[in-house]
Amino acid sequence: MPKFRVKIEGRSYEVEVEQLDGQAASASSAPDSTKSSESESGGVPAGKQVKAPLAGAILSVFVSKGETVKKGQVLLTLEALKLENEITAPQDGTIDYVVAEGTSVDIGQALAVIN
Repeated sequence: MPKFRVKIEGRSYEVEVEQLDGQAASASSAPDSTKSSESESGGVPAGKQVKAPLAGAILSVFVSKGETVKKGQVLLTLEALKLENEITAPQDGTIDYVVAEGTSVDIGQALAVIN
């Protein structure tokens, strides 16, 4: 079986692919130049991403798209491991994206984008 390395949200996985229909499978390692940075990051716009330090659920969101924030300002609360974690802005800027309240998130998933 052919082996491929797949990168999903910054994590690298090695996968084996089994051909089922008798047709030759092909893979290209060249990046698709027509993709935008937004599509490559799963619909999250380009900018300084604030990523989830742990897997969990978003309990509350204190900012909205277009809002100006200051470094250290609390953006949202993430419940992980039965603890409430305040996620703060790493820099001054404007919110271009923020997850919705109630969203389940994985480690490293973008919670907000600041430009």
